[in-house]
Amino acid sequence: MSDEQPKKGSKKKRVVCGLCVAAVWLVAIFLLPIWALAGLIAVSAGVCLYELCAMLRKAGYALPFGALAVATAGWFGLAYWLILRQGVEGLLPLAAAFPIFVMALFFRVLLDGRVQKPMETAALTAAAFVYIPFMLSFLLPIAMGGARELDGTLTHSHSPGIFLAFALILVTKLSDTGGYFVGTALGRHKMCPRLSPGKSWEGTVGGYAFSFVGAGLVIGAARLWPDAVCLGAVRALTDSPAAVAWAFLTVAVIVTVGICGDLLESLFKRQCGVKDSSALFPAMGGFFDTFDSIIFVPATFLFMAMVGESLLG
Repeated sequence: MSDEQPKKGSKKKRVVCGLCVAAVWLVAIFLLPIWALAGLIAVSAGVCLYELCAMLRKAGYALPFGALAVATAGWFGLAYWLILRQGVEGLLPLAAAFPIFVMALFFRVLLDGRVQKPMETAALTAAAFVYIPFMLSFLLPIAMGGARELDGTLTHSHSPGIFLAFALILVTKLSDTGGYFVGTALGRHKMCPRLSPGKSWEGTVGGYAFSFVGAGLVIGAARLWPDAVCLGAVRALTDSPAAVAWAFLTVAVIVTVGICGDLLESLFKRQCGVKDSSALFPAMGGFFDTFDSIIFVPATFLFMAMVGESLLG
């Protein structure tokens, strides 16, 4: 999502559309059961993949979307089952299964005689699987925290893990929001014109500020309402001054990763000669455009959480 100067009327459309999309996701996050949210994340990854395949088709690469969709469904199904049964420990056997999925996609392309650029297409197919379904699947161990003890019947409104996943997405999207509004109002110095001509350093600073304020409000709410079950995961991660400092460092890291994810998708769009991944959302672009900054955040958060646990004890 860029912070380029909006055309007349497009800013209002973008705000209205963004609020509608956010409202739909809020209902899904807090009212659907955990298995349904896992399925919704898988479907979202599939839609992002479809838009990526459509973009790459314009650049001359026909990726096998059917095989990617099957691999995505299988990967999320396996991830959900393993994490539900074993918790975070289920990530180890899941990692062992990862090469099987990648190799299957490689040979699906290489053994298809109709593919004109087999090696390039096979590499892009495997990269697309890693880029979107694999990276987004790291949301599951975060969101399913606490679900294992209740055999998957825990609903989102009562799950500390679900709220933690929501907080991560909120902080990331606040960076997008701050970058857009501050950038359109004050942006003068271009950040990376080769990849995203509309992004400015002023907008980037605004994005960090929005995210830090959002994170502070979430942490403050966890302290203000100690009996709120949904905030339990946030409290556990900020139970000391050192942990709070690490939490804000984590916010800085995931916001940086989110910006890099946004720029990476901009690179794909520029290479494929398109402005948006699709025209699904008025003035906002496609599904992929709304997920670009989130894709690498879950894995980054898990890494920072593990490092913080080892350092802080």
